[in-house]
Amino acid sequence: MIRSDCGAQRRGSLPIRPSFVSLATIVVEHIESGDVVFVRTGRWAQRAAKGPWEIGNASAGLDPRSIAWLKKRDIAILGGDAASDALPSGMGEIDFPVHQLLLVAMGTPMFDQCDLEELSKAAASRNRWTFLFTAAPLRVTGGTGAPINPIATF
Repeated sequence: MIRSDCGAQRRGSLPIRPSFVSLATIVVEHIESGDVVFVRTGRWAQRAAKGPWEIGNASAGLDPRSIAWLKKRDIAILGGDAASDALPSGMGEIDFPVHQLLLVAMGTPMFDQCDLEELSKAAASRNRWTFLFTAAPLRVTGGTGAPINPIATF
């Protein structure tokens, strides 16, 4: 899990640039081929503390340039507590560039809007940010997404 508890949600949209991801990985754990990577921006903690806001207008997320860094590490899945895209994207008329790069160009599955608060507490209490991750999605014929039952085993 990459922790990004830098108060980004308080200030609205703050792209998580490649240098931030590299620093977080050095501090946390080494990302290897086939890993599932979760990025916690603190979105749900911010909502609990300050109340809801129009997240579609102001949300922390990955800068599109970070995707090359993740591609180089051959991740299997990217998950996050928001859409993973910084909103607004900062890419002019291009909406959700992180989604376009991961899903369309690379075929990398994504988990959006995950509540990572309890997972973050469990990892912090163990001072361990790696775990076995399993997810059992519902079978939806012709669907492009479905609810999952995520399990982290430390």
